[in-house]
Amino acid sequence: MSTQPFTLNARVYYEDTDAGGIVYYANYLKFCERARTEWLRGMNMSQHEMLEQHKGFVIKNIKGNYISSAKLDDLLTITCIPTKARFASLKIFQQVYNQHQELLFEFECSIAFLNMLEKKPMPMPKEALDYIKQFVPEDTTNLEVNF
Repeated sequence: MSTQPFTLNARVYYEDTDAGGIVYYANYLKFCERARTEWLRGMNMSQHEMLEQHKGFVIKNIKGNYISSAKLDDLLTITCIPTKARFASLKIFQQVYNQHQELLFEFECSIAFLNMLEKKPMPMPKEALDYIKQFVPEDTTNLEVNF
C-alpha cells in the first residue's frame, strides 16, 4: 500500500466562483473528478484509448459533504483514496483542503468499470486493479465520514 494518498493541487479561478468570489458548489465535483483522472493516469492507461476500446469508468453513486467555502485564488489540495477495489468497481474517498490545510469538502463515490457497448460491468485490466489496490488503506474506518 502507498503510504500517502494521491493529491492534486488546483488554483481557484474566477470561473470557479459565484458573484461573491466563493466556489460554486458543483465545482467541487469537478475538482474531485480532475484528481481522480490524474490519479488513474498513473496506471499508464489512457481513458481516450479505453473509450476507443468501448471500455470505461462511470460514476454509480456519490455522497458529498460541504464543510466550508473555498474562495477566489485559494490553492486547493484534493486527495484521492480508494477505499474498496473489486474486479469491476471502486469506491473512492476524496477531500478538498485549502492552503491553510482547512478541510472544505468531502466526497465519496462508487465507480463501475463498464463495457460501454453492452452497458454492463466488466473486469478491469489486472494491471489497473493491481495499481489501484496499492493505494487502498488497510484500515478505512477513520476515512469514512457519516454525512
